Amino acid sequence: MAGRGASRVPERWTDYIPLGCRMPGTRFIAFKVPLKKSFDQNLLPEERFSPHDLIRKVKEQKEELGLIIDLTYTTRYYGREELPPTLRYSKILTMGHEIPNRKTILRFKYLVKRFLTHNKDNDKLIGVHCTHGLNRTGYLVCRYLIDVEGMEPNAAIELFNKSRGHPIERTNYIQDLQKRTLKKSSCELKNLGSDLVRKKGSAPAKPQKQLGKQHPSQAPLAVPRNPGSTKKKPQPDPTAQGQPWELGHSHGALGHRQLQQKQLKKLEQRQLEQKEQKKLEKRQQKKLEQRQQKKLEQKEQNHLEQRQQKKLKHVDQNHLEQRQLEKQNHLEQRQQKKLKHLEQRQLEKQNDLEQGQQKKLKHLEQNHLEQRQENYLEQRQPCSLAPRNCWLSPHPKKKSKELFPTQSPQAWLPQEPSPARKRRRRKHELKEQEMS
Repeated sequence: MAGRGASRVPERWTDYIPLGCRMPGTRFIAFKVPLKKSFDQNLLPEERFSPHDLIRKVKEQKEELGLIIDLTYTTRYYGREELPPTLRYSKILTMGHEIPNRKTILRFKYLVKRFLTHNKDNDKLIGVHCTHGLNRTGYLVCRYLIDVEGMEPNAAIELFNKSRGHPIERTNYIQDLQKRTLKKSSCELKNLGSDLVRKKGSAPAKPQKQLGKQHPSQAPLAVPRNPGSTKKKPQPDPTAQGQPWELGHSHGALGHRQLQQKQLKKLEQRQLEQKEQKKLEKRQQKKLEQRQQKKLEQKEQNHLEQRQQKKLKHVDQNHLEQRQLEKQNHLEQRQQKKLKHLEQRQLEKQNDLEQGQQKKLKHLEQNHLEQRQENYLEQRQPCSLAPRNCWLSPHPKKKSKELFPTQSPQAWLPQEPSPARKRRRRKHELKEQEMS
């Protein structure tokens, strides 16, 4: 469960135990990088290792952390705010897979020495970690033990491997540490040659074993430094090394001046180291600022690209919506035209039907009028026979004999239609109306 983005767990992080034990004779303890709570979602409960778990496990070993030196080349694993305020924290950006440069080594040595000088009265530990707590951590811890404490390279490597619980894996780190023996042997030969060149009458130099003595109350960090170190160390103050106070007054004023000179040299060295530290911190800050600026620029670019993409999508959507609206309007217009055309056709059909009905009615009316006229004319013609319904009509009077035969007879006047005829006419009219 590696995860993605900022909560991605480092590769092979779960393959190593979280914490080793204290290196015997030293203040060092090595462990892998603790991860903050945002990484818990990508880890099983038994695989989790947070800053709080680190402090708890150190307390279980009946030890106490006083300083943490972070060698990872990122700040995404955890922050200073997740550690107790009493615990000191220092960050040294160190690239992986490569041998640390001289500035990184000097910075590490300075931090360790400063912590030891300020914590002589207690037994607090120095916790060192990289991503897995093996290669970069092992190299710098062993390098300090070899260069400062004079330990043999193979002995320092074995001590670290046993205490950490895992061996150093990078061969380039191991080879570089083992090369330190060659430099020491060359320094020893130079020291032997300088001793042979001295005059016979000169006083012999003090053996370096006496320089390595420490006060019995102060526990040594590691095995005493070998006589063939690369840097010439000034002779320590006999009072600081646990020697009697009387030896310091044997030289008188000269010894006092030498002590003052040594103190001045130490102050100068401290000032130089502080300047170097400030320079390193400034460079690291510049690098961090540059990275942050690059990240901000990338974020701005990504934001601009996203905005442009959104604008393009919005434009495309608007264009599609416009096209859809145009299509809908076109379809609606076509439908409206079709409806209008259908309505017009229906109206025309209705008008045609009405006109046809009107023509039929007119034709029927004309026929009816013609029939009525014909019937009227037929009724006006004199009838030779007497009407059958004479019983309804008044009894005709007997015609008087023609007195004058030359006179023409009077025309027959139409009589009122009988009720039966009226009924027939009404029925006929109703039938014609129904037919129309």
